[in-house]
Amino acid sequence: MRVNGVVQRLEAGYAWVDVSVAQGCGRCNEPGGCGGVNLARPLAPISRSVRVVNDIEAHPGESVGVVIDDRVPLQAALYAYGWPVLGVIAGAVCGAVVAPGGNADLLAALGAVVGGLTAVVWGRQRSRGLQQDLPMHLVRGASGQAGACGQ
Repeated sequence: MRVNGVVQRLEAGYAWVDVSVAQGCGRCNEPGGCGGVNLARPLAPISRSVRVVNDIEAHPGESVGVVIDDRVPLQAALYAYGWPVLGVIAGAVCGAVVAPGGNADLLAALGAVVGGLTAVVWGRQRSRGLQQDLPMHLVRGASGQAGACGQ
């Protein structure tokens, strides 16, 4: 995925790039597009600064593209949705298995809550390490296809 930005400052081999948060993929605002970016608009700032290795020797004020590895959104979805759902299911199964007699529903519900919360906490801790050095790089010039996937 690629988003356009402007280099704000340089710091020890890195460029701080101000990118528009609301660019999304090329189909977000089209009919039939996911519209996922529209959900985040009221909650997120219009722009955000990201730190990227300045391997193209960009200068402050220069328009650049920030290319993000395609696996990053998939990993984010896995940590935000996949693991918690699996935690809920596993917790409910464990609760139902250990329940004596007629308390299976109550223990399954408690197991689901505990499993879901455990998976959420684990996912948040694990994703913090991934946020430090996201697989991003700079390319020269801002493209007309901001947010285009697969670039």
